[in-house]
Amino acid sequence: MTISRVAVIGAGLAGLSCARELAAAGVKVQLFDKGRGPGGRLSTRRSPAGSFDHGGADFAARGGGFAQQVAQWTEAGWLARVDDVRHTGVGSMNVLPRALAQGLAVHLEVEIAAIEPTTDARWRLRAHQAVPGLAEEVFDAVVVAVPAEQAVPLLGVAPALAEAVRPVRSEPTWTVMAAWPLALPARSERLQPAAGPLREARRDDTRPGRERVAGVGCRWVLHATPDWSAHNLDAPADQVLRRLLDAFSDTLGVRLARPVHAVAHRWRYAQVSAPLSEPCGWDAALRIGACGDTWHAGENIEGVERAWLSGRALAGAILAT
Repeated sequence: MTISRVAVIGAGLAGLSCARELAAAGVKVQLFDKGRGPGGRLSTRRSPAGSFDHGGADFAARGGGFAQQVAQWTEAGWLARVDDVRHTGVGSMNVLPRALAQGLAVHLEVEIAAIEPTTDARWRLRAHQAVPGLAEEVFDAVVVAVPAEQAVPLLGVAPALAEAVRPVRSEPTWTVMAAWPLALPARSERLQPAAGPLREARRDDTRPGRERVAGVGCRWVLHATPDWSAHNLDAPADQVLRRLLDAFSDTLGVRLARPVHAVAHRWRYAQVSAPLSEPCGWDAALRIGACGDTWHAGENIEGVERAWLSGRALAGAILAT
């Protein structure tokens, strides 16, 4: 069977990189994502106090292929250099996924519930909510580009792939986005406490191209440690907010004024500490694939680079089929 129509579930960096490779080869691709915008964990939260990059705020380019791609994105004005290997988005972190989504058919706020076979050995998608026209769409292949825990139930139609992904565990992260009317007395714009619930505190408003908002002197993003987040996974958001703001105050060694804006966000599937070594998963007989930072383990390769490499690897496997 010629693969001419592909559905990609998940419009994070893995799904976008896979979709762009397929589209460049002439394949008709449709992406489906439950979020309000593409990017997954490379996302930006808007607020009256300004925007917050509350997921991945920057990333490293270790491998030559990814470094070349990042150099092209930087030349295009989407990224800016943070240091020798790390880059961040210009204006916001979701500038990159939004740029990559240009020209692609991306359906947002659509949560796919199941992949179902058709009578002619193709695939349909069923969403949790009614989506006009989705029931009539038929695909030759389906790509699952979501965290492992969300991928397993979708991959029930491809048992070998589901079993490969099942052991992978994602670590959670509680995140606080807070803004104050004046700048805080921090010794650095990126703090990593040696103990306590905070993994990192990062100033957000001074990064390249970030907006200034009247009455806001600084914006900070606070990420809890994976262990603390796991132990407090189902804690009320207001309780998490107070605890992480207290920890930030302890880190600075000052009593903080009341923030003009503060909200907590739970990333249930924030990062993968032990990804699979294979570059991606592809069942050529069933024409079902999986990609993302669940895959492509490599020495010192971070999740963003793994996601990009994995998406491209799966597109190559599909095109080879």
